[in-house]
Amino acid sequence: MGRIIYLIADTVYRFIALNILWLLFFVMGLGVFGIMPATVALFRVVREWIKGDPHFPLFSNYLKFYKGEFIRSNLLGAFFAIVFYIIYVNFSFVTYFYQESIHFYIYLVIFGIGTIAVMTFLNTFSVMAHFEYKKTSQYLKAAAGLVFARPLTALLQLFWLFAYLLVAINFPKIFIAIGISVFAYVLMSINYSVFKKYNAV
Repeated sequence: MGRIIYLIADTVYRFIALNILWLLFFVMGLGVFGIMPATVALFRVVREWIKGDPHFPLFSNYLKFYKGEFIRSNLLGAFFAIVFYIIYVNFSFVTYFYQESIHFYIYLVIFGIGTIAVMTFLNTFSVMAHFEYKKTSQYLKAAAGLVFARPLTALLQLFWLFAYLLVAINFPKIFIAIGISVFAYVLMSINYSVFKKYNAV
């Protein structure tokens, strides 16, 4: 019984510590430039946990991952910011450029493209945490490939995203407690199982 309590307490401590590190490095990057490398570093840490190494030095490794992916992750972040902005603009101007009779179909197309873009964006963190490519574009290809190659897995991730957002909106205290690290752990676990199936671990 005591061992179980210790394991639970240790797990909670590690997730809380990871949340604090993510917030700290997010602020260090002035928010805009910190969110991508801080999140990539977070996914890299939970990847090590999933692999079975939960007690490796947290701060020093987080800092290493953060610095190592700072420029590349921000380049990818800028790319996705442009993509999401284009999707938003197209969504906003549907009523101005198309007949009302086809609005539903245009919105459906935009929603489909937006969903693929969101899932590719989320998968980018797992891909950057797991692989080491020479070209930045390879991370995009791999992240998008996960969406199309494993559509059911993508739907599972999408369901987790919506569930997480619902918790954040309706139960903010619980959201603050579990933080982003739990969200990342689940996503990374799902993608890691896919990587294993393709012998990419």
